[in-house]
Amino acid sequence: MRIGIVNSFFPPWRGGAETYVYNLAKQLGKRGHEVVVLCGNAPLGPYRQVFDGVTVERIKIAGRVFGTPVMPSLPLKLLGEDLDVIHANFPSPYNAFFSAVAARMKGIPALLTWHNDLPSVTMVARTLVLAHDELVLPLYLPRFRYIIATSDTYARSSRILRGHGDRVVVVRNGVDTGRFNPAVSGDEVRSRLDLDSASVILFVGALTRWHRYKGLDILMNALALLKDVARLHLLVVGGGELKPEYQDLADRLGILERVKFAGDVANEELPEYYAASDILVLPSKDRSEGFGLVLLEANAVGKPVIGTRVGGIPSVIRDGYNGLLVPPNRPEELAHAIKRVLTDDKMRNQMGKNGRAFAEQHDWSIVVEQTENLYRRALTMHQTRKGT
Repeated sequence: MRIGIVNSFFPPWRGGAETYVYNLAKQLGKRGHEVVVLCGNAPLGPYRQVFDGVTVERIKIAGRVFGTPVMPSLPLKLLGEDLDVIHANFPSPYNAFFSAVAARMKGIPALLTWHNDLPSVTMVARTLVLAHDELVLPLYLPRFRYIIATSDTYARSSRILRGHGDRVVVVRNGVDTGRFNPAVSGDEVRSRLDLDSASVILFVGALTRWHRYKGLDILMNALALLKDVARLHLLVVGGGELKPEYQDLADRLGILERVKFAGDVANEELPEYYAASDILVLPSKDRSEGFGLVLLEANAVGKPVIGTRVGGIPSVIRDGYNGLLVPPNRPEELAHAIKRVLTDDKMRNQMGKNGRAFAEQHDWSIVVEQTENLYRRALTMHQTRKGT
């Protein structure tokens, strides 16, 4: 098959959707398919390249609307590609709309992965989201043959997805269990960051205003409550314009010396940071968190995880098995859960082993096979309809 995948960004840009698209495209290529990814050019220049065996068309970004890149040439780029199927990724109404239009004009089927509902991060955004959901979404969503949800929880709880149950298919996110594995050593990272004898909480996420929902501020407030846990440090992986704001918060809370800001970490080095930690925490505040790929990556390295009962997180964490679930926006309860895991070696080690077993059930090879089957079903249905 010739498959076109459309997303806002692509590595080295870091994000859950970008990890999803990269691994999906790479694995599809290994299975003999021709794959082209069409995406915004940031943080690189606009050009066409082959990246890890995947053809990537990095399209010039003319501007952004609430974090979503606007790429005026995307429609023409899509129409110019020889494709059998188009696979778009949401939440980008811009990409989804033009993918639907291009699929209709080319007479080919289209699929959409619904990573999460549009986040209402401000009052203005809330108004625009409502207008989009009521007026614009009905214009293009019916054009997608299948809508992929990445968790059962999100498929059931999303107001939008519940209205399209016959076309919504759950295909869970995956993890590269070869690259992320318990044999990876974190010693070099610990030594370089002066964490040799410390207990390390890991947070992985972008430090941008569009990712405030990740809850780093909640985690910092929880850390401030854990003054009785000796040599406890928070390691933050990720960059963005809010880094100074989080540094100021750490200073006000009196924990600045216990927070290590590692910045953006090269993708190939990321497993070492998971290995350098004792536990990963994803304290997301609301349902903007559609899945939480970092949870799977930490589990794959054999680390227990703590997350909140929001969005798709409860589909990834089995409370008491591979990690713990806590209510969102509750630093006290988060602090209690962190202390519980860090002070109980037996529980922490068992959760890490369980996490590895859980991750092995979600290897990208499984995800890609399920997605490939959806492409084939969409093509068969499309061809059947054309023949009638």
